Amino acid sequence: MSTGTFSHPASSRMQKLDVPLTVMERFRIAVQLGSAMLAGGLLMVGLLQQQYGPAGMKDVADVIIMLASIIVAFPVFTTALWGVFSRDTNAHAMTEQLVALATLAAMVTGNFIIATMIPIIMNLGHFLEERSILGAQAAIEGLKTLQARTATILLPDGTQKEIESETLKAGDVLLVRPGDIIAADGDVLEGLSTIDQSSITGESLPEDVSVGKTVFAGTVNMTGVLKIRVTRTGDKTALGRVVELLQEAEQSKTPVMKLIEKYAMYYVPIILTVAGVVLFLTRDISRAVAVLVVGCPGAIVLAGPTAMIAALATASRLGILIKNTRFLESLSGIDTVVLDKTGTVTIGHLELSKMAPTAGQSENELLKEGLRCAMGSRHPASRAIVREAENRELSLFSPPSTSIREVPGKGVLLEEPSEISYLGRSGWLAEEGFSMDAYLHAVPEGFIGSTVWLGRRVKLENGETRYDVLGCFLLADRPRPEAREAIQELRDLGVDRCVLLTGDRRATAEEIGRFLNVDQVIAEVLPSQKLDVVSAEKDSGRSVMMVGDGVNDAPALASGDVGIALGAVASDIALQSADIALMTNDLRRLPLTIRLARATQWTIHVNILVGAGMSFFFVWLASVGWVPPLWGAFLHIVGEAFVIINSARLLQFGEN
Repeated sequence: MSTGTFSHPASSRMQKLDVPLTVMERFRIAVQLGSAMLAGGLLMVGLLQQQYGPAGMKDVADVIIMLASIIVAFPVFTTALWGVFSRDTNAHAMTEQLVALATLAAMVTGNFIIATMIPIIMNLGHFLEERSILGAQAAIEGLKTLQARTATILLPDGTQKEIESETLKAGDVLLVRPGDIIAADGDVLEGLSTIDQSSITGESLPEDVSVGKTVFAGTVNMTGVLKIRVTRTGDKTALGRVVELLQEAEQSKTPVMKLIEKYAMYYVPIILTVAGVVLFLTRDISRAVAVLVVGCPGAIVLAGPTAMIAALATASRLGILIKNTRFLESLSGIDTVVLDKTGTVTIGHLELSKMAPTAGQSENELLKEGLRCAMGSRHPASRAIVREAENRELSLFSPPSTSIREVPGKGVLLEEPSEISYLGRSGWLAEEGFSMDAYLHAVPEGFIGSTVWLGRRVKLENGETRYDVLGCFLLADRPRPEAREAIQELRDLGVDRCVLLTGDRRATAEEIGRFLNVDQVIAEVLPSQKLDVVSAEKDSGRSVMMVGDGVNDAPALASGDVGIALGAVASDIALQSADIALMTNDLRRLPLTIRLARATQWTIHVNILVGAGMSFFFVWLASVGWVPPLWGAFLHIVGEAFVIINSARLLQFGEN
């Protein structure tokens, strides 16, 4: 680009993402537009002097026009020479070289008006390129602005203090009021609120949070007051890692873009040869200059980057974090998907699916009794009972910790002066004296999951003991509500094989597999064996997309043609092992990601075909003398404008 003597070619600029966007952009725009405006003003003065000035002042007018051409051409010559001496074969640098040659040719022939107008018009095209190419950096800077500048912390003595968010450290306790931006990742210690997480996860609906929930920097507290213990700060937060990976993806190149750059080194010699042949045959230097101008590969240069930038911006908006743009091409040809079960196609934790009271109680009464035991336990079954009570907004009873005791492998008991409550396996209750045979029919036939029974042993006043079986809780790790729909959408997109992979029991896995309508269920495998399954699918000639939670699926995620981690917003392992990280657990993002990849591929191919076709057509028009140099400069901008507008259509993807 025409960026002056103090800037590097575009190839270097694209790698210097640590420089603030606003400073870079202002500097380049100032050089581009400043030299163009000054030259344009001098050109107008010179033309007016030629037309209306005294006859004896014509030489002064020529000097003014020549000065205008030198001013606007100097940055062009500087950048072109930089590319020559640095042996830069980047297409941006070659564009500058062609513009410099065309301008120099016009100067040599004494046509300083053309030598001034060509760089001015080309600067307009360069400005479009700058705005397009720097769009990804603008998106990155936009993400950075989501970070809170200040934060309120609670000191040990109970007082509050407002500090800069950069000084936060793990262990600090934040006080976050309604409307505040959360300054760091952390766990809720106190309070109940609704959080807008759309900036991180892409979810439009806010999420309710309470004690124990994890919240992320850059999200907005909408309703209640929260106390949050900080766990991650700065670049280690979910938002910081998203920015870092978006920077890496912006610098990456797809195979088709690398192919263009590979052959770009031959482009300038070809255009120079065409211009030389035209000049030799026609003896018309104006035609040769026009060939050089329209031969600038601006549209081809922008074909890939503009589409990729639009795709990255759209993916970020949808909560899809793409670590490297080459995976957009890999996604387009996926025909097999391997899905981890626990935490991927299922919720990932036990949920209370049904309650069966046996003593004439209501479900809420049974739940309250079970809650008395579950409140003092961290077992997944106990946590499921507590969550159900929270969902039903039942009052939580918290007995003294000394009255609750966990019996490993059996359950939890709550000891009180005249009674003992048991929450656990039916076999354990039978060992303790409960008669279970009469109640086992409460469990539906074929139920696959965990059954937790609640019994109470009461010591009566006459010294006898009564054993009451109060009911049971049926717990299961249910498939995600959208899982079946998402798999069907994948099939509609051409994915003809779907494999469910899990270390869980075969009976449980096959039941979920039948519900999801997968082609094969592979159960009871270790994490290391998951890698073998993915490798076997690839060895059979299939293009495999591995989908997991990124925790124990890291080897398999890394081995697939494309690895996608779900719910990766809080998982370092997911971001490291997967190629694409979905910031939510919504499986419908999978087909959406494939559709975005295919739309991006189609856009790039259209850009290349139309951009190259326009370039060759305009070169032919210039060769036969139908396009003068100035019109050639305008036509060059037309090609670039088409590519930019076509790529910008991707920004609307997913809005319908």
